[in-house]
Amino acid sequence: MTSENHGTFYYHYAWVIVAIIAGFQMVGSSVRMAFGVFIDPLSQDFGWSQGSITLAYGISSVVSAVASPWAGQFGDRYGARRTMTLGSCLFIIGMILTGLITELWHFYLAFGVLLGISQALFLVPMIPAAMVWFRRHLGVGMGFIMTGWGIGPAIVAPLMGFLIVRLGWEWTFWSSAAISAVIMSIMIYFFKDRPIDRGVLPYGAHPDDPLEQLQPSDPQQVKLFSKYMNRTMACWNMSSIHFFGCVGHAVILVYLIPIAVQEGLSLLMAASMLTIVSTVSIATRLGAPILADHYDTKIVMAIFYFIQGITVVMLFWTHSLWAFSFFAVIFGVGYGGEAGIFPILNRKYYGQAPMGSAYGLQMLGAGLGMALGGWIGGIIFDITHSYDLALIVSIATSLIGAISILLLEPTDKLLIPDWEEKTKLS
Repeated sequence: MTSENHGTFYYHYAWVIVAIIAGFQMVGSSVRMAFGVFIDPLSQDFGWSQGSITLAYGISSVVSAVASPWAGQFGDRYGARRTMTLGSCLFIIGMILTGLITELWHFYLAFGVLLGISQALFLVPMIPAAMVWFRRHLGVGMGFIMTGWGIGPAIVAPLMGFLIVRLGWEWTFWSSAAISAVIMSIMIYFFKDRPIDRGVLPYGAHPDDPLEQLQPSDPQQVKLFSKYMNRTMACWNMSSIHFFGCVGHAVILVYLIPIAVQEGLSLLMAASMLTIVSTVSIATRLGAPILADHYDTKIVMAIFYFIQGITVVMLFWTHSLWAFSFFAVIFGVGYGGEAGIFPILNRKYYGQAPMGSAYGLQMLGAGLGMALGGWIGGIIFDITHSYDLALIVSIATSLIGAISILLLEPTDKLLIPDWEEKTKLS
């Protein structure tokens, strides 16, 4: 294997991997992130209640959450490339079937179950796969990957709204499926699971780095490390923090558009609010992991959680286009910095260890949080005809998450420093 000893930025195939993963996040995750666009059209076309419609989002998130540990194990065993292929097939099938729905249970099966499983396959194995490609400067790589989560919804939310108005529900999803299939096939072709597959060392590796940190672990080591990792409180606490943060922003991501429509904005104008949130989040998605890699990770992360939560207070007095736009800008800052720091925390706590299976366990909390946050607003609205209580839930969970972050273990030393020796002796 070849080795490089350069500065922070230089050409390496790791950047191709970063671009592919970011692209997959843009294509595969954006449809669910743009769910708020679907609520009013489905309500008008089929007469379904908001609680019934958003239950599909809840099902998708729960399925994704439950499938996350399995997706992590699948990625550890078969590699991220095969996982991406399976996820892409399920995604395309789910999109095609979603375009054919005529009954609620069709929507629950296609969007809820199939797209939910594909989300787990996209989100869980890819982050550990990216981490394998970086020995140093992981924050920069994660920052670029997380921008995909911002760029995707910024484009997809208004585009889906436009296509639904122009083409109708069926052709919107069919055309989206066809375009996604082409893009995903190209990205899978160029993806490589590990640096050794290209005959290079991870990005930022030095010739004098310990060899065991530069080569992939065998399956038995992966399995044993997961057991050690699951015994640490940080692993479970990060799962709960994922949960609180995802409840906080899921309420806004799903119901910002219906709230804006209720205040008199058109569907396309309301969808543009999600575009603003996603566009602004790009900057903090890029910057937050870099900041967390160089400064106190817990403090940086808690600040973004606090911004995400406290900004929602503004929605109680937001009624005009300009007020919604201002809210979207401020909320986007906190939302963008909220998620991208988790891989940095994992690296600081567990070093170069293989984390696919354990990261899937953490994403279980994230998926359950997205399910609760995305569904509860519709139920509350059906009962109270108001989103106020849902907004209170969003504020409270984000702030609880910020407090929980500050209670995590210090990040200045590894929690399992001798895991390689333990797994060799087991």
